[in-house]
This record gives sequence, structure tokens and C-alpha cells, in this order.
Amino acid sequence: MSNYKEYKSLLSKTYNEAVKFLLQKYGFAPDDYYREKSYQRFMNGEIKNITKGKYSRTREGLYCHHIDENKALKISDQSFVKKNKIPFEYQKKDRLVYCDLIEHTILHVLITKETSLEFGYPGYASFLKPIIEEWYIEKVIPNPEWMRNCYNKSFLNPEGAVNILKEMQKTLGKSYYSTLSDYYEAKQKTVEELKARRGPRVKDEIELAEEYKAWKEASEKQIIKKKTEEFYYAYPDFKKMSICYDTPRQKVIAMLYDYKYSNVYKNKKELDLVMKPVIKDELLKELYLVIEK
Repeated sequence: MSNYKEYKSLLSKTYNEAVKFLLQKYGFAPDDYYREKSYQRFMNGEIKNITKGKYSRTREGLYCHHIDENKALKISDQSFVKKNKIPFEYQKKDRLVYCDLIEHTILHVLITKETSLEFGYPGYASFLKPIIEEWYIEKVIPNPEWMRNCYNKSFLNPEGAVNILKEMQKTLGKSYYSTLSDYYEAKQKTVEELKARRGPRVKDEIELAEEYKAWKEASEKQIIKKKTEEFYYAYPDFKKMSICYDTPRQKVIAMLYDYKYSNVYKNKKELDLVMKPVIKDELLKELYLVIEK
């Protein structure tokens, strides 16, 4: 419950006050979000991907938020970086702040409120709010280790999750489910809508559950398809190598060893040990830079 009270208190602050509070709570970033030379080369069209700095703290369950997201959309997205000519100053370590999932969502709510929906809202409505609902209300525990770290860091029970989302929506002048029961009833209506599409005949609970499961799986397939398309847009040469966004970390390490580190480390196990602090996204980028040469 103490977590909930702190989240509610954070929500009552201005965006600048919230950022200052989180900087004091978690400390400053040790590195820039992107490497400056790589950033400039990317902007000049010399390379296809930008090398990231060593800022990640997902092992502690923390996200990294760009403080200047109240000035531009999707500062961390490479396609937006180039399209909108986002200055490197926004990527510097003194323009980063750490936060857990709920705190991250609150930052986006405050940005949305203070910029009259010009910034912050897409990340809140399309990404962060749905994650809170899935993890803490629908009780879907994420599989990737880094996500589980984030899940545990900001854990709320279903009632607490509904309450904090209700407060967030209230801050934005929007409504939300009054109670946990209201949320579950709304989900049940989704099942009823599925039932109506298949005709008026009565269906038992098992069939309804299976239909809802099929609907959810279809939605997940669409998400996977989108992720795959985005991955191969960023790394087109990986397709012919059968590397995808969900390729196991061990396979990426093994390929890095074969392509780059076989003369540096004794074996793949030693390389894996050295690379423990590095997230898979960074390993993929390094591998892509190697195969591009």
C-alpha cells in the first residue's frame, strides 16, 4: 500500500517536480542513451543503427525515460530520431531519468496534462497503460527476465492497479472503471460480443473461454507480426540469417563469438560471462554492425 501512496503523491506533482524526485530517488544515468559519434553517423546516413550507451538498469526493474519527452515524441525511436531531426542533446545522460513502470506511466500522464495531449499520450495510452492492466489486473506475468524484473519492482495488486489507473485517468479528465469488478465485467462483455458474432445459440462456459482464448491469441499474433516487421526494417540482413527479435540470447552470444570474439575470449561461455550486464538489444546491434562490415 505504501507504493500506491507514493505513486499517488508523485501524480500530484508537476512534471519537473516528478523528474527531480526520481533523480533524487534513483540517481543520475552513468552514460548517454546513444553514443554521440554513432548518432551523428546515423543522422548522416552512414550507418543503419545507432549504438546505445551503457545506461540500462532493467536488472533492477527500472526503465530509462527521456526527460525531454515533453518536447518531442519517441525520442528513443531511431526512425523518429531521423525523421524529426531530434538533437543529440536530448540523448545525453543528464537528460535521462530512471523510474519503475508506474512512475514511468505517471511521467507520461504529467507530460500529457501539461502539453494538452501534444506529447506523452501515445506512450501512455498505447504502451504503458495496457501493460499495467495486463500485468497487474489480468495477472499475466511477463516471460523475458528483464520484464519480470520490472514487473516485480512496481508490483501492485489488482485493486491497487485499478485505483492508480483511475487516478491517472482523472488527472487527464478521463474516466476509468470504478472498481475491479467493473473492469472484469467489461472484459466479460468482450466475450459476450464474441458470442454474438457466432450466432444466437447458447454456449457453455468452456466454449466461451476457448473462444476468448482464440481471440487473444489472434491479437498476440498481430503483435508478433508487427514486432517482426519492425525488427527486419531495422535489421534487414538478419532475415536471411534466421535471426528474429525473439532469437535466444545464447544464440546471439554464440554468433558474436564466431564473428568477432573468437580471438579475444577462450570460449563462448567466457564471452557470455563478460556480456552479462549487456541487454540483448545491444548485443543484436553489435552483431549487426559486425556482419555489415
